[in-house]
Amino acid sequence: MIISYAILHFFMAAKLAFKRRGVVEGFFGPPWTMSHRAAIFDFGAQRGMNSYLYAPKDDPYHRERWKDSYPKNEWKELCHLVKLAKQHRIDFVYGFHPGKGLRFSEKEPVVTLLNKAERFYRIGVRTFAVLFDDIPSRLEHQNDHQQFGGSLARAEALWMRTILEQQPASWSGVEWWICPSYYTEDPLLALVFGSFEPLFLETLARHLPQGIACLWTGPRVVSKKITLAHVRRISKRLKHRLILWDNYPVNDLLMSKEMHLSPLTGRDRRLPQKVYGYLNNPLLQESLSFIPLATCFDYASNPMAYDPERSWVGFIKERFGVAAVPYWRTIRSFCERMNKSKRKNFSLHLLVHDRFKLENARRYLFENRDQPWCEEFRPWFELLERTLSD
Repeated sequence: MIISYAILHFFMAAKLAFKRRGVVEGFFGPPWTMSHRAAIFDFGAQRGMNSYLYAPKDDPYHRERWKDSYPKNEWKELCHLVKLAKQHRIDFVYGFHPGKGLRFSEKEPVVTLLNKAERFYRIGVRTFAVLFDDIPSRLEHQNDHQQFGGSLARAEALWMRTILEQQPASWSGVEWWICPSYYTEDPLLALVFGSFEPLFLETLARHLPQGIACLWTGPRVVSKKITLAHVRRISKRLKHRLILWDNYPVNDLLMSKEMHLSPLTGRDRRLPQKVYGYLNNPLLQESLSFIPLATCFDYASNPMAYDPERSWVGFIKERFGVAAVPYWRTIRSFCERMNKSKRKNFSLHLLVHDRFKLENARRYLFENRDQPWCEEFRPWFELLERTLSD
């Protein structure tokens, strides 16, 4: 029996799909509005999104005041969001960020976390994440040093073990994730948070319950490429299911002057062989975020068939019309060159054809100045105008 290439390719693509696909709202800056989250659910579900990790750094009840319950109005909105996620067959994952100042050897924080998780469990949440990213790389309290032998990796793993042991016996179908403090091999992590203990991942793996999945950003905090060879090596060290927290197209903190409108590239088509989940950390700009996220969703839902340009052009046509494609190509190219410059006062030597294209793009932006996406683009629009006036 002869199987056609098309049929074989179909089955290969299906076999290599990520089991978890979607968004991690995990940036620093104003959290997305509830209406935008709802819009992302509707848009993402049509492109294969099935998971959403709620972890906005500037939600005080997620991080700074993680022990506190959500006030009435905020809780009502979250309940509605969880309901919307369920309607779109998207798993709403609630993220706790307890690491700042946490005393791992104390019992009270675990009880507090589970009491808060119980409230989410009652409204249908079945997946939780405990995030230890962006905290000091070493234990800060003497009692923790003594109990965990000075190992932060061991403390984080055993803290998760305690959570599983103490979660209510009546719970069923619950899944836990962890983002360890050491979430990339990028030297930047140690520069910012201090040097990490040797064999952090091996120590974490040895003490972490097997059912817990681990979040990882790739070879860098913001990775240009993520190869199958890389994730194979990390999987071998972690010995747990791997979820990629991909920091594209996010533009928070030091990237706040950047605008990432290009399609997702540099991700190995074969990553699902070793990666359980693939989540993208999005742009802070709500309307513009749809452009790169469309390509991220297309990649995540079918890596083997993903074509960056076809995906990007297809979305631009769908959202802005065929005639808008040349303008958006120019806007995208301008942003790419600006991002690479990394200079506070951006300047660009324009060739004649550059100026012609940018003038047309400026006219397009001006004509759409009342659109929400154009308002979000205002700082870059002003930069483009300054470039043309040089």
